[in-house]
Amino acid sequence: MKRQAKVENKIYSVEFQKRNGKVEVIIDNRCYLVDSSTINNGSFSLLIDGASRVIFVKDRGDHFSVALGGKNIDVRFYDPRALRSVDEMQSSLKQSRQIILAPMAGRIVRLQVRLGDMVSDGAGLVVLEAMKMENELKSQAVGCIKEIFVSENEVVIPGQQLMVIE
Repeated sequence: MKRQAKVENKIYSVEFQKRNGKVEVIIDNRCYLVDSSTINNGSFSLLIDGASRVIFVKDRGDHFSVALGGKNIDVRFYDPRALRSVDEMQSSLKQSRQIILAPMAGRIVRLQVRLGDMVSDGAGLVVLEAMKMENELKSQAVGCIKEIFVSENEVVIPGQQLMVIE
C-alpha cells in the first residue's frame, strides 16, 4: 500500500508490505524491516532493523499523534493518487451541503447520529429497512449534522429528505 505521510511539514513517500509475519516499510526508497507487538491500547513495541523502540499512537481522526523518545509527532497520511490533499478535501467538503435522501421506500430502523454530531466520510448515518433487509446509509463527506427530518420507526418514500450535513 503506497501512501504519502506528512511529518512536521515534510512529505515522505511511504509503502507498507507484509513479509513473513513482519512488515517491510519503505520510506523515500529506504527499506526498514519492522516487527511489532501491541503492549496495550495505543502502545506498541517495535523492532526496526534489530533496534527496539516503544511508541505511543493516538488516532486524532484526521491524523495520528505519535510519541517516540519523549517527543510528540503529528503524522498525516495521504493517498498519492488523489489530486488534492486530505486536508484540502476535508476543508472543501465542510463548506458544502450534503442532503441525505431515502434511496427507496422503507422504515427508519435506527438513527446512528444526532443533531450537531461531526461525521467523517463513510460514517454510518441511518439504517433503513426495506423488504426485510437493513440498509445502512453513509455520509459521502466530512461535516456536521445540521438537520434531521425523520425519527426511528418512521416510514419514508424514495427521495424523501432524511438529514442535512454541512
